[in-house]
Amino acid sequence: MGTRRPGYLRIMLAVAAVTMIFVLNSSGTGICAPGPGPKPGGTLTVGMELEFRGFDPLKANFLGLADRSVAMAVEERLFDLDAKGNLVPELALSAKPAKDGKSWTLKLRKGVRFHDGTPFDADAVVGHWQRLLDPQNRFFARTAFGPIESVQKLDAFTVRFNLKHPWAAFKSALSAPQAIAAYIPSPKALKDDSQNRAPVGTGPYMFKEWLANDRLVVVRNPNYWRKGKGHLDSVVFRPMPDMQARFASLQSGESDVIQTDRGASILQARQDRSLRIYTSEAAGAYNFIFNTSKPPLDDARVRQALAHAWNQDLLVKADYKGTLPLAKDPFGGLLSCGDSAYRGYDPAKARKLIAEYGKPVNLEMIHTNTLRGKEAGEIMQRLFKEIGVTLRLTPLAEGQLAKRGIAGDYQISGWKMMDFDDMGPFLMANLYSDSKQNFGRYRNPKMDELLTTQQLSTNRKERDKALCGVARLINEDAVFLYGGGRRFHVIAKPQVKGIENVRHGVIRVSDAWLDAGGKSVR
Repeated sequence: MGTRRPGYLRIMLAVAAVTMIFVLNSSGTGICAPGPGPKPGGTLTVGMELEFRGFDPLKANFLGLADRSVAMAVEERLFDLDAKGNLVPELALSAKPAKDGKSWTLKLRKGVRFHDGTPFDADAVVGHWQRLLDPQNRFFARTAFGPIESVQKLDAFTVRFNLKHPWAAFKSALSAPQAIAAYIPSPKALKDDSQNRAPVGTGPYMFKEWLANDRLVVVRNPNYWRKGKGHLDSVVFRPMPDMQARFASLQSGESDVIQTDRGASILQARQDRSLRIYTSEAAGAYNFIFNTSKPPLDDARVRQALAHAWNQDLLVKADYKGTLPLAKDPFGGLLSCGDSAYRGYDPAKARKLIAEYGKPVNLEMIHTNTLRGKEAGEIMQRLFKEIGVTLRLTPLAEGQLAKRGIAGDYQISGWKMMDFDDMGPFLMANLYSDSKQNFGRYRNPKMDELLTTQQLSTNRKERDKALCGVARLINEDAVFLYGGGRRFHVIAKPQVKGIENVRHGVIRVSDAWLDAGGKSVR
């Protein structure tokens, strides 16, 4: 049975890690007196890995890592979630469950307006959610929100979420910063069909411009309802796919802060006293999914052989320089499952399974056309060759890879497990036999039973036991390969303040300010 680690302990460990990094990177000694408060003004330039996907849930489908920081700057959720799992009010003030657990009544904040002047009210919330729940709209992540039956308006500032059954993950669904559905967009922007490329929300910053593959600019919202947020004049988010160029832009001062998972840059930054590193642990994982509907990967022996041929530790050390944790389950330490039947590196066992299969195994792997994707593919190719399996590598742009993965036009594909604090809905959407998000085409009645149990149960022990059963079955059946756990790194200049909280890789520019004054937009 699984056990959950206390949320406050994880947060305190994360704070301690950030503090240690700060101390190690600082040239001063001793205890520093508290610095001055936030200073208004200036422009913050943020280097991101990839171009932005967009911000209309029906068009963008989901938020990429770069999109999360923009979404949180411009839009807002009904609630945030603290380390203990308690809802923290944002656009909603309270959420009360019914006695039977099959509905939640939310009181909304009054006096808030979207950037285009539209009032925030129950109509905005109901319109947004009903749009996502409508089967005709084919919202990409609708399966993950399957327990929500409807959302209704009770009065101008009260809404009710009606559930098909009590749902333990409901609070997480409302508040997850990486979930595009959690952000409430302007009804007018949706009606005008402009939300995807010119997002309108209620947040501390307003959208200004988006130049494809160059920059997305937001400016301070002078009418923001929450005092003490939004100190900067503007924020420039710049996609920089080349990590070396991104890191060089930070060193040169072209960028003030960057996101990265590249081990070489992280190690270099640790040795640079002029930089600060902020780190956040998370659930989820980098992984490589198998299309289990296509030969030879429809045979469990072949998948199990590849799992024993795979050496996750080698990848993490060679590609990420040891800056990522190893992953043996989807939970990233949030849920401890004990023995998850993880298949370790064992080439002899892999060769035996391939011999039992008795046929040549020739495979194609699609991966992103990034250095990370290339390096991972080459390591996998070499390891598989050692057991007599031929692997052909096909690099693709991220959009092309996602399209082929969703369509099932692949054998092995580089992928990512999202980093939700409650992984239940994500696992249900990705592993349940009849789910439209089951891109591995994996079908197993035992898995369906476990997923259904965790979906329906509100008993923590029962639910955790089912989730740990899911983790174990993933490894037993070799549904996919793990390529390292999720750990987010943000590197910044020392004058950038207020960004210590980088949970889920989000750079919370609402709290950011520049200690050394502003700069012009470049």
